[in-house]
Amino acid sequence: MYIKELKKGLEQNGHQVDILARHKDKYCITRSDRQHPLNSKKSDRRGIPYLPAGWGGEQVQKYEKKIRDKAIKIFNAVQSVDLSQYQIIHAQDIVSASVLMSCKPQSTPLVLTLHSCVTAEYSSEWRILSSFESEVIRQSKWTIVPSKWLMRVYEKCRIPTGSMKVIPNGIDVPVFQNLMNEKTGLKSPPNKTIIICTGRLSEDKGQRYLLDALARVKKNRIDWVCWIVGSGNEEKDLKKQSKRLGLSGMVQFLGWRSDIPALLKQAHIVVIPSLEDNYPYSLVEAQAAGKSIIASRVGGITEMVKHGKNGLLVPAGDSKKLYRQIKVLLKDPDLQERLGKGAKVWGTTHCSLDTMMKQVMVVYNKALKSKSEALLRRKGSEAGVEEDLHIPT
Repeated sequence: MYIKELKKGLEQNGHQVDILARHKDKYCITRSDRQHPLNSKKSDRRGIPYLPAGWGGEQVQKYEKKIRDKAIKIFNAVQSVDLSQYQIIHAQDIVSASVLMSCKPQSTPLVLTLHSCVTAEYSSEWRILSSFESEVIRQSKWTIVPSKWLMRVYEKCRIPTGSMKVIPNGIDVPVFQNLMNEKTGLKSPPNKTIIICTGRLSEDKGQRYLLDALARVKKNRIDWVCWIVGSGNEEKDLKKQSKRLGLSGMVQFLGWRSDIPALLKQAHIVVIPSLEDNYPYSLVEAQAAGKSIIASRVGGITEMVKHGKNGLLVPAGDSKKLYRQIKVLLKDPDLQERLGKGAKVWGTTHCSLDTMMKQVMVVYNKALKSKSEALLRRKGSEAGVEEDLHIPT
């Protein structure tokens, strides 16, 4: 989602964007919405940057193998790309950044956006992974993080944050709101409040606590349905849990959908029961749609939702308190409307694509200024930068 919106924002500002990404089992360059498969070139693995074998304990060894495999695939793909054609390279994770750093021309600045902290995920071996992340971040001209919370996570892991800039995720709000008027094959049931939960079905997204809360709600009232939208490795278990709790018919699993804006238009309440989250796009979309929101008091969510003003916050993993807040909204349509208006104002002001792109362009211009200064020092003469902007990720 972030890459899609970033690309749109750059192109709206007249820049040319290439995206390097994996599609199924093959890396491609996407240019002008057309995919161009890359012919990966097998190379000497000794030149590929990743954690040295033998570092850390069992957890780190598993991660080391994961990044080794990923780094090899990216490195082989990048060999067939002329990175000198790009004015800026914008990476989206630590591993791809480390590979691109070793392959790009020295004068080409690399900007990095981080959506999570690897060191924090493997806290038992944080010193080892911290050195890896620190080095990649140090070599990047600028590092973007979507929330103050994530920056604090890096600070706790003793990773330098001097070159980090907090830029919240954004979406093209007018386009999103227009998509809300598109037709969808799903009809909302009459005289029912629609509760919706969108996102990946995984343990960290906390949908199982939503189901537990809904089982409590059902004991008091049945004038609602819940749409769970998304797919993931928890889908099978969540469906079993829903059936066990007697929620069949009231909770519907819709799978992956491309018409989320239209589904949000029909919904009344959005629930985001994450156990941990950074700056979730599911919440950005709910705010753009102007919906009443109940979300977990975790991570970057607390920067987006002000309790009682543009949503309601509950402790993560507490199905009983989640149930109570759902019950509050179900019996108070006026509160739903007031919170929805507050969410829309917040989303339009803080999470618009224009707001995000203005800040991203400041970072790009600073990176390009550093490049120009380096060229001046090297060549001893002025160097203007006129080429188009290309962003592999």
